[in-house]
Amino acid sequence: MYSESELKKHLSGGHFKNVYLCFGEEKMLVKRSAELIEKKVSGGEMNEFNYHVFDNDSDISEISVSADIIPFMSEWNLLRINDLDIDKLSKSDFEALMKIIKDLPDTTVMIMAMPTLEVTAKSAKSQMKKLVNYVDKNGVCMELGHRSGLALERDMCKWAKAGGCTMSELTAHKLIQTAGEDLNRLNAEMKKLTAYADGKEITPEMIELLVSKTAEASVYDLFGWIVEGNINKALSAISALFYQQVSGVYICTVLSGAYLDAYRVRTGGDAGKPNAVIAEDFGYKNRAWVLGKIAKQIRGVTTSALRRSIDKLLEVQTRMVTEVVDERIEIERLVCQLTLYAEDRSDD
Repeated sequence: MYSESELKKHLSGGHFKNVYLCFGEEKMLVKRSAELIEKKVSGGEMNEFNYHVFDNDSDISEISVSADIIPFMSEWNLLRINDLDIDKLSKSDFEALMKIIKDLPDTTVMIMAMPTLEVTAKSAKSQMKKLVNYVDKNGVCMELGHRSGLALERDMCKWAKAGGCTMSELTAHKLIQTAGEDLNRLNAEMKKLTAYADGKEITPEMIELLVSKTAEASVYDLFGWIVEGNINKALSAISALFYQQVSGVYICTVLSGAYLDAYRVRTGGDAGKPNAVIAEDFGYKNRAWVLGKIAKQIRGVTTSALRRSIDKLLEVQTRMVTEVVDERIEIERLVCQLTLYAEDRSDD
């Protein structure tokens, strides 16, 4: 598999492969990588004689005909195939596609990209795996996963610089906490921030003012209000979540995750384990920062209260998925109960 840096180095050499495959979780990177290959191969000049675009509804025979076209007043005949669901092709169509790829003329470059199709090497089935293996050996294959951690923070700082502004890695971390790790979303939020900053430094205050929180971030905020005993802000957070049409089941699920995080921090701390070890043991990876934040939030909450809260969350979540209930009433009642648990010091 090629990395992004390896792809750029390969393309700068001007010696192109006949087939390229770009797929993975991070759709923005998939799209950008395919566009970069297309631009380098075509030299930025594409015409109807040498540039052919196909999608999941295209006929394999049409792809075959276009693959054999001799380029007209150009070095390359370029094929771009978007979101072709390889594993849903009939066996005969898949075999025909593989024959096309294996028999590509020296003057043809085929770019296969999945800019919206949800497929990874792990989720791929038999036919997609065969395609990945072939392209990886005979062309350029790229699986583009989510950016995370320090690499993503540095990307945000680069984007800020490209927009004529500056941003510290600490502020970039806050942006990612607030907006999530999806690059399409971050790109949209960064455009708002650079326009507002107008050549100056992007600050945490600007993020608070301009950036819309993900549903997950909002639920973690709700957790904070609950364990702090601030019922008014907790209920306001619920109103905002339902206004955004976030389901009660989702709120309950993420809230359960926050309480499990809290319980791991508490029991791990009682056992003398630092947060870094807990994060490694439970596979938090780039979410390790959550543990440090939660550890501070639950200082005044007893271990018994955390256990009771987890039991109550399980009870309510089960009821919401097995019975017809008013989800908002269930969540509001749940949050009031969790707040009472958080304030209970009877087992201190």
